[in-house]
Amino acid sequence: MARNYSLQALTSFAGGLNYRTDQFNLAQNESPDLLNVDVDPRGGIRLRRGIEVIDGAGTALGAVKGLGSFFTDGGLSEIICNHGTVVAFSTGSSAWTPIGGQTARTSGSRMYGVTMNNVFYAVSGDITSFKVSSGNSGTDLGTNLNGTAGNFPISQYVAFWNNHMWTGKTRESSIYYNSRIRWSHLNDPETWTQTSYADIDIGERGDEITGLVPMSDRLLIFKSNSVHAMFGHDTETFQMVPLTRDVGSVALSSPVSTPLGVFFWHDQAGVYLYDGTNFNYIFDKLKPAIDDGRIRFNTPPQLAWFRNRLYVSIDWTEDGLTKRRTLVYDPSLGAWTLTNIDAEPLLAHVPPGGEPFLIGACKDNSGRVIKLEQNRYTDLYAQTPAKIVSYFTTPWVSGKNPIVQKRWGKPRLVMDTSATGSVDYEVYNDYDKATSVTKTFQVTGRGSTSVFGAATWRSNSGDVGDGTWSASAGQSITDVIKLTTMGSAKSVAIKINGPDHLSAYEVNAMMFTYVPRRLR
Repeated sequence: MARNYSLQALTSFAGGLNYRTDQFNLAQNESPDLLNVDVDPRGGIRLRRGIEVIDGAGTALGAVKGLGSFFTDGGLSEIICNHGTVVAFSTGSSAWTPIGGQTARTSGSRMYGVTMNNVFYAVSGDITSFKVSSGNSGTDLGTNLNGTAGNFPISQYVAFWNNHMWTGKTRESSIYYNSRIRWSHLNDPETWTQTSYADIDIGERGDEITGLVPMSDRLLIFKSNSVHAMFGHDTETFQMVPLTRDVGSVALSSPVSTPLGVFFWHDQAGVYLYDGTNFNYIFDKLKPAIDDGRIRFNTPPQLAWFRNRLYVSIDWTEDGLTKRRTLVYDPSLGAWTLTNIDAEPLLAHVPPGGEPFLIGACKDNSGRVIKLEQNRYTDLYAQTPAKIVSYFTTPWVSGKNPIVQKRWGKPRLVMDTSATGSVDYEVYNDYDKATSVTKTFQVTGRGSTSVFGAATWRSNSGDVGDGTWSASAGQSITDVIKLTTMGSAKSVAIKINGPDHLSAYEVNAMMFTYVPRRLR
């Protein structure tokens, strides 16, 4: 007797990660667990792009704590970092070269810097501020606030907004002013006046300044538990307005301005977005990872914005080990994904008129500064490419009735791969992730005579010509793969591990067939 199979299809995974404790209630386009895959707006998931160390020779620095971008009108484009007591620069492809002339930094301190008038200005909290010119030599700046030239306050945070240089959390005459901001003379970052400052809610709940972020017509001043905005265009018109005393930014976490507003990490709660009017919490899907201790706060989270996505590096504990990982948020989908990229500070390096790239300084691979989102599918932390370990887990699939026992047939997987290899997958039953059955299937990367680089032009008479379509380096073919039966269960879920090859792959859909049994 023929069986009448029912079909349940998963054709979109664009919901990304959701760590809800009650996995039974996940949307069908969400995943309870994934690593190193991107979600496609069209619905599929694909292997993330790889990273590449900046210094091709693989020379390691000390533990890098701060990153900054330096540009000039003459076309100079450099990344400046601090590690240990040293400040160094790279073009983004060259070896790191120490910068000399400035006072040695305090080991472990974080440098922040901005470019103004073809000069890079840097602060690091407790040591004399310095500048770097196009000759890649550092120069200490004075600490006088008397209107004379060649000075710059010692401070932890710095920003350029409304034709003034701004600093926050200053150190003056060996005294820390944790709630103080200062601003320079108009278009003159090296001239400061004693009276050009504002103290913001001094002593309020231990609140201290934790970031300065320009946002259109206002400068946002972040504190640990509050956010304030400075409006105006000069000393006579500057006006401070409190925006909220309910949320703030973690110190040294680098809140980031984007076309959507400013993203920041609050306390041990997660990421918020200030859109110019409201403070919106966007971390609810991942909040359980904070609650259960997977996300830790040994070192501050770090934020960066690159190609319309938010990158957030965090401390992550798993199997008793704490390592750095990077979360990626696509606001167009409201979707989060998780990668094992171990960046600590992050920086979007955006040279004027040049190609932007996202960089991070590694914590576990200490001393490596890497480029993310490179056109490769292996990770290159040194000189040997490493496989990107990846996986994706489906939500529970239970047909039309989650409590009825079913006989599950052979699921189909729509997969695109450009190389031959084997794929391990794990099958879970009845809402139980504690046990699973591991199985394997083969994938074949194969060419075609009808793809770029193979198909030839024909003449009007139909004769075969000798011209071919130009081709990309790799070709891939989409296959529908039939897996083995999954037995009897009320519900099933599948964890797809990435193929054992070093090439790209993509999963576009999964189809589950089943025969429900009669409920008694």
